[in-house]
Amino acid sequence: MVLQWHQFGFPWLVTAVHSLGGIIGMRLLVATGHFKPMHLDRQQKRLLWIFSTLYTVNIAVSNVSLHYVSVPLHQVVRGTVPVFTVLISLIWRTAPQGYSWRVYASLVPVVVGVGLATYGDYYSFTIVGFLLTLLGTVLAATKTVVTNTILVGGYRLKLPALDLLYQLSPLAFVQTITWAAVSGELSAAWDFIRSLQSDSSPDGVYPLAMALIGNGAIAFLLNIASFTASKNTSALAMTVTGNVKVVLAVVLGCAMFNITLSRLSTFGIGLTLAGGAAYSAVRLNEAQRIKDQAPKSIV
Repeated sequence: MVLQWHQFGFPWLVTAVHSLGGIIGMRLLVATGHFKPMHLDRQQKRLLWIFSTLYTVNIAVSNVSLHYVSVPLHQVVRGTVPVFTVLISLIWRTAPQGYSWRVYASLVPVVVGVGLATYGDYYSFTIVGFLLTLLGTVLAATKTVVTNTILVGGYRLKLPALDLLYQLSPLAFVQTITWAAVSGELSAAWDFIRSLQSDSSPDGVYPLAMALIGNGAIAFLLNIASFTASKNTSALAMTVTGNVKVVLAVVLGCAMFNITLSRLSTFGIGLTLAGGAAYSAVRLNEAQRIKDQAPKSIV
């Protein structure tokens, strides 16, 4: 919304606003007594710093790759995140029981559907751009697996969702602001804001400021929901949900900007949603089967 409606083409600063929203939101919760942060030792803080760096590098690689590949190709490659999540989970043994063939089958329409929903120019790319996009996909899957591991007790942390957001927001803010300054985005954004100040039209600085504030507040709420969901489900479920989010974003974007969907895109959206529903049904049935097979306690 901020990038499209206000021509605010500064993704690093938007990400910094999201992190700033997390900082302010968590400090408000602390000040009002609704949240008390955990005390972390030096090693735990070091691990979180490493994780926040992974988070920032993931965003950096994704942003850079968009300069070398088309958006449709970028979305198609990123749509394979569930596949890499399965591989990383098996290699790192975060899913020691593995997955059934039903789970693998349900991932096919989720991945293929994103490709059809975002169908477009798949041929405008360079080898470097394709490799960067592939690297960003692997990093995104790694970040999801690590997030889930931290929240459920891996790496000596086991942080509640709010604690993870409380600790990560300042680190992410410093890193994204630093990257914006180094890349020249900060100075370019300042020139853009000055041009708005000198503009006599009603679309000046104030609407942009309100949009950024609203964006930061929404990001804070979404981060709480995302971390809470990640703590209570698997990394694979989060990536499947991420693919469903992509196609829903396509639908919402078309509605907001009066874009007509093609039949192929519509089919792809339906296929992804059906795959997401199939995945949920398979995982629920498997969880129920495990529960039914567990030994009953004798009263």
